[in-house]
Amino acid sequence: MNTTNKGNNIADNECIGGYSIEEWEKIETEFYKDLENHREYDKPFRTLINEILKNETSGSFAMKTELEPNMFSRLKHKVDDSDPCQKNTIITICVAYNLDLMMAQALMHSLGSGLNGRNKNDYAYAFILTRCRGKTIEECNDILKKIGLKRSYLLGEEGRRKVRKRK
Repeated sequence: MNTTNKGNNIADNECIGGYSIEEWEKIETEFYKDLENHREYDKPFRTLINEILKNETSGSFAMKTELEPNMFSRLKHKVDDSDPCQKNTIITICVAYNLDLMMAQALMHSLGSGLNGRNKNDYAYAFILTRCRGKTIEECNDILKKIGLKRSYLLGEEGRRKVRKRK
Protein backbone atom coordinates (compact mmCIF):
# COMPACT_ATOMS: atom_id res chain seq x y z
CA MET A 1 0.00 0.00 0.00
CA ASN A 2 1.31 3.46 -0.89
CA THR A 3 0.74 6.69 0.95
CA THR A 4 0.59 9.94 -0.99
CA ASN A 5 2.05 12.88 0.89
CA LYS A 6 2.59 16.29 -0.77
CA GLY A 7 2.69 14.57 -4.14
CA ASN A 8 5.29 11.91 -3.29
CA ASN A 9 4.47 8.21 -3.22
CA ILE A 10 5.98 6.52 -0.19
CA ALA A 11 5.78 2.81 0.49
CA ASP A 12 4.78 1.95 4.07
CA ASN A 13 8.08 0.20 4.81
CA GLU A 14 10.27 2.80 3.12
CA CYS A 15 12.56 5.14 5.04
CA ILE A 16 13.31 8.69 3.98
CA GLY A 17 16.67 10.01 5.02
CA GLY A 18 16.74 7.53 7.88
CA TYR A 19 13.30 8.57 9.18
CA SER A 20 10.37 6.20 9.53
CA ILE A 21 7.22 7.16 7.67
CA GLU A 22 5.65 8.53 10.88
CA GLU A 23 8.76 10.55 11.71
CA TRP A 24 8.99 11.82 8.14
CA GLU A 25 5.35 12.95 8.11
CA LYS A 26 6.00 15.03 11.25
CA ILE A 27 9.17 16.53 9.79
CA GLU A 28 7.50 17.24 6.46
CA THR A 29 4.57 18.96 8.20
CA GLU A 30 7.06 21.02 10.24
CA PHE A 31 8.93 21.91 7.03
CA TYR A 32 5.83 23.25 5.29
CA LYS A 33 4.73 25.15 8.39
CA ASP A 34 8.20 26.72 8.71
CA LEU A 35 8.28 27.54 4.99
CA GLU A 36 4.95 29.32 5.26
CA ASN A 37 6.23 31.25 8.28
CA HIS A 38 9.47 32.23 6.49
CA ARG A 39 7.49 33.98 3.80
CA GLU A 40 5.97 36.20 6.45
CA TYR A 41 9.12 37.10 8.42
CA ASP A 42 10.01 40.59 7.22
CA LYS A 43 7.75 42.49 9.58
CA PRO A 44 8.16 44.75 12.60
CA PHE A 45 8.65 42.98 15.93
CA ARG A 46 5.21 43.82 17.32
CA THR A 47 3.52 42.45 14.20
CA LEU A 48 5.51 39.21 14.39
CA ILE A 49 5.07 38.70 18.12
CA ASN A 50 1.35 39.49 17.99
CA GLU A 51 0.95 36.88 15.24
CA ILE A 52 2.81 34.30 17.32
CA LEU A 53 0.85 35.11 20.48
CA LYS A 54 -2.53 35.89 18.89
CA ASN A 55 -4.51 33.13 20.66
CA GLU A 56 -2.66 33.35 23.96
CA THR A 57 -3.50 34.84 27.32
CA SER A 58 -0.91 36.06 29.78
CA GLY A 59 -1.57 32.91 31.82
CA SER A 60 -1.13 30.46 28.96
CA PHE A 61 1.93 32.40 27.81
CA ALA A 62 3.46 32.19 31.30
CA MET A 63 2.82 28.44 31.49
CA LYS A 64 4.40 27.76 28.09
CA THR A 65 7.39 30.07 28.41
CA GLU A 66 8.03 29.99 32.17
CA LEU A 67 8.25 33.80 31.96
CA GLU A 68 6.32 36.16 34.21
CA PRO A 69 2.79 36.94 32.91
CA ASN A 70 3.62 40.68 32.69
CA MET A 71 6.19 39.86 29.98
CA PHE A 72 3.26 38.97 27.71
CA SER A 73 1.95 42.53 27.73
CA ARG A 74 5.43 44.04 27.49
CA LEU A 75 6.22 41.97 24.39
CA LYS A 76 2.93 42.76 22.69
CA HIS A 77 2.85 46.49 23.43
CA LYS A 78 6.23 47.90 24.49
CA VAL A 79 9.11 45.96 22.96
CA ASP A 80 10.50 47.41 19.73
CA ASP A 81 13.88 48.30 18.28
CA SER A 82 14.17 51.30 20.63
CA ASP A 83 13.28 49.14 23.69
CA PRO A 84 14.34 45.57 22.85
CA CYS A 85 14.08 42.52 25.07
CA GLN A 86 16.93 40.14 25.86
CA LYS A 87 17.98 37.44 23.40
CA ASN A 88 17.15 34.71 25.89
CA THR A 89 13.55 36.00 25.96
CA ILE A 90 13.30 35.57 22.19
CA ILE A 91 14.85 32.10 22.37
CA THR A 92 12.50 31.18 25.23
CA ILE A 93 9.51 32.11 23.07
CA CYS A 94 10.90 30.17 20.11
CA VAL A 95 11.43 27.05 22.24
CA ALA A 96 8.01 27.35 23.91
CA TYR A 97 6.18 27.78 20.60
CA ASN A 98 8.41 25.39 18.63
CA LEU A 99 9.62 28.11 16.27
CA ASP A 100 12.70 27.59 14.16
CA LEU A 101 16.03 29.39 13.91
CA MET A 102 14.84 31.54 11.02
CA MET A 103 11.93 32.90 13.07
CA ALA A 104 14.29 33.62 15.97
CA GLN A 105 16.56 35.51 13.58
CA ALA A 106 13.60 37.42 12.14
CA LEU A 107 12.42 38.43 15.62
CA MET A 108 15.91 39.53 16.62
CA HIS A 109 16.54 41.27 13.30
CA SER A 110 13.35 43.28 13.79
CA LEU A 111 14.89 44.49 17.08
CA GLY A 112 18.24 45.33 15.48
CA SER A 113 19.98 42.23 16.82
CA GLY A 114 20.84 38.69 15.74
CA LEU A 115 22.79 35.58 16.61
CA ASN A 116 26.55 35.64 16.15
CA GLY A 117 27.98 32.17 15.49
CA ARG A 118 31.34 33.18 16.99
CA ASN A 119 29.70 33.94 20.34
CA LYS A 120 29.31 30.82 22.50
CA ASN A 121 25.96 31.90 23.97
CA ASP A 122 24.50 32.76 20.57
CA TYR A 123 25.83 29.54 19.08
CA ALA A 124 24.23 27.61 21.96
CA TYR A 125 20.88 29.28 21.21
CA ALA A 126 21.16 28.33 17.53
CA PHE A 127 22.04 24.78 18.58
CA ILE A 128 18.94 24.59 20.80
CA LEU A 129 16.71 25.82 17.97
CA THR A 130 18.13 23.44 15.38
CA ARG A 131 19.08 20.31 17.27
CA CYS A 132 16.70 20.34 20.22
CA ARG A 133 13.35 21.27 18.71
CA GLY A 134 10.44 19.90 20.68
CA LYS A 135 12.32 20.02 23.99
CA THR A 136 10.88 21.85 26.98
CA ILE A 137 12.32 25.02 28.50
CA GLU A 138 13.63 22.93 31.40
CA GLU A 139 15.30 20.39 29.08
CA CYS A 140 16.88 23.18 27.04
CA ASN A 141 18.16 24.84 30.21
CA ASP A 142 19.72 21.52 31.27
CA ILE A 143 21.53 21.43 27.93
CA LEU A 144 22.58 25.09 28.14
CA LYS A 145 23.95 24.55 31.67
CA LYS A 146 25.84 21.43 30.59
CA ILE A 147 27.56 23.31 27.78
CA GLY A 148 28.56 26.06 30.20
CA LEU A 149 26.14 28.98 29.82
CA LYS A 150 25.82 31.19 32.86
CA ARG A 151 22.48 31.46 34.66
CA SER A 152 21.71 34.89 33.13
CA TYR A 153 21.67 33.31 29.64
CA LEU A 154 19.20 30.52 30.47
CA LEU A 155 15.61 30.44 29.26
CA GLY A 156 12.40 31.40 31.06
CA GLU A 157 12.54 32.98 34.48
CA GLU A 158 15.54 30.86 35.40
CA GLY A 159 17.61 33.26 33.30
CA ARG A 160 16.20 36.25 35.16
CA ARG A 161 16.56 35.20 38.80
CA LYS A 162 18.91 37.37 40.75
CA VAL A 163 21.88 35.45 42.05
CA ARG A 164 22.28 36.22 45.75
CA LYS A 165 25.80 37.08 46.72
CA ARG A 166 27.26 35.46 49.81
CA LYS A 167 28.65 37.69 52.49
